[in-house]
Amino acid sequence: MGKRLAFLGGLIVGGFAGWVLGLLSAPQSGRETLDAWGEKAIELRERAGEAAGQVRDRLTQARESARNLTARDEG
Repeated sequence: MGKRLAFLGGLIVGGFAGWVLGLLSAPQSGRETLDAWGEKAIELRERAGEAAGQVRDRLTQARESARNLTARDEG
């Protein structure tokens, strides 16, 4: 358990350090960086919504197929 906790702590500290260094070395201002992140977040949210819609459609199709198979087997 100790090794896992040490790894997780190192992962968090390393990720935070990388994030800070990335911000400090970015070729644009902090405001521009935040704006770009905001745009990317909106884009990712839209893509996630589209993917969720596709999954919902596939689940609906699978449910209908299962109902048809069940009805055919019972009849």
